[in-house]
Amino acid sequence: MEILHIDSSPLTANSSSRRLSRALVDEICQSFPEAKVTYRDLGITPPAHLSEKTFLALINGNPIDAEAEQEVAAIHHSIDELRRCDVLVIGAPMFNHSVTSQLKAWIDQVCQARLTFKLTSAGAIGLLTDKPAFIVSTRGGIYADAAHKVLDHQEPYLESTLRLMGINNIHILRAEGVDKTNPGRQCSEQQSLASLPALLNKVLR
Repeated sequence: MEILHIDSSPLTANSSSRRLSRALVDEICQSFPEAKVTYRDLGITPPAHLSEKTFLALINGNPIDAEAEQEVAAIHHSIDELRRCDVLVIGAPMFNHSVTSQLKAWIDQVCQARLTFKLTSAGAIGLLTDKPAFIVSTRGGIYADAAHKVLDHQEPYLESTLRLMGINNIHILRAEGVDKTNPGRQCSEQQSLASLPALLNKVLR
């Protein structure tokens, strides 16, 4: 089993998404000791935002300079990691009702027509093999209830982009209110951690 573990929070020491995504990966590795983990810390080492020359090079296959050639090679490497993994884990804190710019940059790199999806007369078709994908979703406030769901451009966005590429086996490990007194960071994290065994038993066993 190959696990692609992605963190995207710019916070390090006090990040709920980092703690929970690490706990999830550790739990998988305990059940599957042969698992190999590829770790990408987008929060610390963010991918480059797509420039015009890199975008055109991806389309026509002709980088116009060494910088574009290097960026195209990095994008293909990221796509290969995503294509090769058996399990995907994304640590995704909500920032301003959506994902971090670091995670958005990675999505813009790997979500590429003719590489991870294709456009047909019947609509877009994903080119990646379906696999379990875990979104570790952390929010400072409460957004899963009916009154605030309209403000959630984080989880629906991640789910739709994964499905665009052919990944439909998506599961969310959520911790809400991590910046609030009630339920509070510690309580919310503990609730998420407590749900891990049942979630992994349902998805991976």
